[in-house]
Amino acid sequence: MPSTMLLPATLVATYAVLLLLLAARDRAAIGIGARRWLIPALFVAGIAAAVHVLPEDAHLTAPYDALFPSDLTPGALFVLATDLMLVFFGCQTLRYLQYRSVIVWLLAGMIWWIAQAVMLSVDPVLAIGEVGWLDTLLDPLTSTSALLIGGWIVGGVWMLGAAFIAYYRAHLPEVANRALFWAILVPLIWIGSVAGTNGDAIFAKLGWAIQFLGLLGACYSVMARRVISIRHTLRWTVALVLMVVTTTLFFFGLVMIGVQLQEDGNATPVVIIVLAAVASIFFLALQALQQVIARFWGASADGLPPLLRRYSEEIAGIVDLDALVNVTVRTVGYVLRVRRAGVILVSGEDAEGLMLESPPQSDSDQPPTSCTLKFDSPILRHLLDRRAPLLQYDLDFERVYTTADLAERAFFQSLRMSVYAPVFVQGRLVGLVCCGAKNSDDAFSRRDLEVLMTIANQVGFALRNARLVDDLRRREAEQAQLNRALSTTTDQLEKLDTVKTDFITVASHELRTPLAQIRGYTDILEAMNEEGALDEDQVTGMTSSLRKAADRLENLIGAMLDVSQIDVNAMDLAFADITVESVMRMAIEPLTESIRHRKLMLSARGLRHLPHIQADQQRLVQAFRNVITNAIKYTPDGGRIDITGVVENDEVIVQIKDSGIGIDASDQELIFKKFFRVQDPKLHSTGATKFMGGGPGLGLTIARGVIEGHGGRIWVESEGCNAEKLPGSTFFIALPLHPPTGARRVLPFEVAGQSGQIVISTSNGPRSFDETMVASHTPPQPLPAVRPPSPER
Repeated sequence: MPSTMLLPATLVATYAVLLLLLAARDRAAIGIGARRWLIPALFVAGIAAAVHVLPEDAHLTAPYDALFPSDLTPGALFVLATDLMLVFFGCQTLRYLQYRSVIVWLLAGMIWWIAQAVMLSVDPVLAIGEVGWLDTLLDPLTSTSALLIGGWIVGGVWMLGAAFIAYYRAHLPEVANRALFWAILVPLIWIGSVAGTNGDAIFAKLGWAIQFLGLLGACYSVMARRVISIRHTLRWTVALVLMVVTTTLFFFGLVMIGVQLQEDGNATPVVIIVLAAVASIFFLALQALQQVIARFWGASADGLPPLLRRYSEEIAGIVDLDALVNVTVRTVGYVLRVRRAGVILVSGEDAEGLMLESPPQSDSDQPPTSCTLKFDSPILRHLLDRRAPLLQYDLDFERVYTTADLAERAFFQSLRMSVYAPVFVQGRLVGLVCCGAKNSDDAFSRRDLEVLMTIANQVGFALRNARLVDDLRRREAEQAQLNRALSTTTDQLEKLDTVKTDFITVASHELRTPLAQIRGYTDILEAMNEEGALDEDQVTGMTSSLRKAADRLENLIGAMLDVSQIDVNAMDLAFADITVESVMRMAIEPLTESIRHRKLMLSARGLRHLPHIQADQQRLVQAFRNVITNAIKYTPDGGRIDITGVVENDEVIVQIKDSGIGIDASDQELIFKKFFRVQDPKLHSTGATKFMGGGPGLGLTIARGVIEGHGGRIWVESEGCNAEKLPGSTFFIALPLHPPTGARRVLPFEVAGQSGQIVISTSNGPRSFDETMVASHTPPQPLPAVRPPSPER
């Protein structure tokens, strides 16, 4: 074999061996998909090297005649094969650096490669592959040469820029080192490929060798789990060179001084001893410099024992969990020189696995995050079985951890830490000591991991004691809270018990009053009938009074029955398509005369444009009327009641605001309990809408039962109860646009006349309900006879 073919043949054989290694090696997780484009790149590089094994006068015509109109020389074929290898290497670069633009690069590269193939085959001027042909690319500059040079420059800059961007955005030192290692390979392969196309034998062979070194480094990078640390190697290389140069110059100077002294005849024993002492001092200073450099780069272990001993003494007396975490974080940060550190706690255990909780650090506002490590998780198995630190780099790229649950991997990625050391106490995993990247951006060495594991072993018992104290304090706080809640509940039960006792007095009054009226009018009718003194007007008046007393008695009994239905969840609701405006009109109409008599002002706004809802109209009228009646009773004469409505989150929210005496915070929930009344039952009054008038205390209970039966909510807000300052109260009623799934229903029915405007007659003529204002100076108007349900008393 001629000597000129020895190097190409060796390259062909070497590329074949690399292809076999890539194909035969078991795919590690770090290389999943990462070698997909390196295999075709090596294959095409081998073809390019094989071209130079052919005779120099060979011409290749088939099967290229269908594609290219002229023959291809070996030099032209080598250029095309090299450029195709660069296209595949670009895809490999983007894939290796975890970019998503591989297809874009492949399409653009193939278009560039086909265009140059066509132009190179038809350009008779460009002697491609011959000696000095690269010089002719610029003299003169043609479209073919511009395409070649532009593709080489753009491709090289793009790949190099992608590598440096991946380096700067990497938060793990191992990932950054991989990107930096690849950034060194890119110019090697690109420059070697371009130089290899030169027809000059020396430059071409040098380019082939550089290209081969680059591709060999790429193979090493995708097959190795970790590549050599570029920053570490560079620093120690620079330090070694400086020390060698300094030592050489120093001893060279001493030798020259000794030779000069010997020539002058002054090389006495004293002078020689002095020179030896100077050399010794320099040697000791050099050793001290080495230690300083090692400490600066975090490689010295001289100060570790005192630091670890001090840490052990400091945590021995700590029982506060936050203090222990802060001391541990500070120690890890100082000893390992990392940017951030933390402690992950095992907060519990269930049937699935261990529950991890990451508390927020003192310098961070991030809330704690939690995760459950399943018992069959490879992450938990590593921590329990090996009891060794776990690197985030391994979690991201090791094949064994790809089977872990996505939530577990996302939890560790969200912490943005680099290494996790397990903390065991009596064989049980109680936490993890973790830390982020080092200040020097170096990967964690074996010594660093051992130091971190030592700290984790020391913190174990202190962490258990702190957790016990923290749990004890938490339980004491919970117990105190339960005691406060129990005290509040006891107070409420005492109030309710008093309410039930007072209800007997109120109910007896409420029942006896209409019964007394009925009996009285019955006796009068009987006596007058015996005397023959009855006339038509007297009978009409007394029967009207009897009807009112009977209605009052019927309403009281109906309210009690409604409450009993609410208690056993037996209230049937007939849902239909209705409007809040019509419901509110029907609720207010029977109360108009009382509002005028009490000289109150009532306004309603924003109800006309509310959407239709699915509800039981009769029950909803009853609920609204009870709430409005309650507002009337506890608002003094001349006060104001405002009703508004809005739509929020698929709910219609109605606000009923009064300027009354208000409600104490302790009573804002009790008022919805049956029989509860704010005022003293001794001040009971039979007036249905009289100021501070009493009642059985069932109106708001029924209102809540009806509203909650519709899937809604009712609550009250008030600044307190004060009969002088009149802070007022605001009742909120939230109703869903559609009834709940589990609501009790009967056959739906349609409500006629829902689309019309609501009008209440006043002295100024009919007005829209959204603009209605009932004022004290408005004279009473005749109203239709309406038999309202029992209001709040």
